Amino acid sequence: MKNKFKKIKQFYTRHKKIISTTLRIVISAGLIAYLIFFRSGLKDFGTFKDILSTASVPLLLASASLHFVGLYTSALRWQILLRTQGIRLSIGFLSSSFMIGSFFNNLLPTSIGGDIFRSVDIANRAKVSVGKSASIIVIERFSGVLTAAVYGVIALLLGFRKVGTTSYIIPVSVFFAICIILAFLIFNPSILRLNRLVEKIKFLSKIRGKLKEVYHIFLNFKKFRLAIFEVLICGFAVQIIVIANYYLAARALGIGLSFAAFIFIVPIVYTIAMLPISIGGTGVRENSLVFLMVALGAAKDLSTVASLLLFAMILGFGLLGGIVYIVRPFILKQPKITETGLDAQKTANATEVSGIKNSEENKD
Repeated sequence: MKNKFKKIKQFYTRHKKIISTTLRIVISAGLIAYLIFFRSGLKDFGTFKDILSTASVPLLLASASLHFVGLYTSALRWQILLRTQGIRLSIGFLSSSFMIGSFFNNLLPTSIGGDIFRSVDIANRAKVSVGKSASIIVIERFSGVLTAAVYGVIALLLGFRKVGTTSYIIPVSVFFAICIILAFLIFNPSILRLNRLVEKIKFLSKIRGKLKEVYHIFLNFKKFRLAIFEVLICGFAVQIIVIANYYLAARALGIGLSFAAFIFIVPIVYTIAMLPISIGGTGVRENSLVFLMVALGAAKDLSTVASLLLFAMILGFGLLGGIVYIVRPFILKQPKITETGLDAQKTANATEVSGIKNSEENKD
């Protein structure tokens, strides 16, 4: 029995990446299939076609166009954060990086996530370390989570405290409190003495230099209060754009839920979709959206079609990102970032960390 477990463990270790990716693909496909065939309320394809035929094309186009408004606002937020660290890149380049990141997140089952791509992309373009660019993306991502939590609290104040018999007051309040605490710790890392903790943990020795760099970047951010305020404003704008995207898609199909209802729905869906169990939140996002819309009074079949249309918009945006990924190297004369290239970058980072460590030892 021990030998069997040992062999299974060895097999998993050798094929961990493939197994993980395969499971996420299966989960994503399974959840979408479950939504369509078991939860949708759609009798057949003819019903789906009939619902689509009655949809408002102008509202759907308006909903889809908000992806580009959100793209610009997200790129602006990222640019503000980069400038605090002396990195100056155009909105155009950052927008293209975002689009390619969407391509990796939503369409490719690879080990390169969208945020990893963006980290390496900025590091290569601005000639900075990946640790520095990744730290900025962590702040950018967290600002999105924080603003989603704030909208969740706003939804509670608007009266959306229950879905059926389930109260969301405690989960939303706890999530908001956790975000506030994390925000405080991110901008005040010295409170936990993280720099000393890193020195004491042996298995972190290989990346100690990189972690110190991240620590000092977080410590440095609290000096830029105006920039942080601007980032939060952009974060609130991005969230309201996403809410409007969902609202307009629902209205296009005749779903009568209010805009305020989507202020409640979207932050919850956004948070659930971050669970790392599927490809880019696919399946998890769509099922949770349908569940909440139906619970608030929308028809099951209309809610399903709305979620699938929003999913199609995400895929379409990802496809555009794939086109940008192919075309951009010819425009910028910059090589593509692939999994092989990412491994090479990791090797370079290891060398860089070693150099930092040696220089620190010499100073001591």
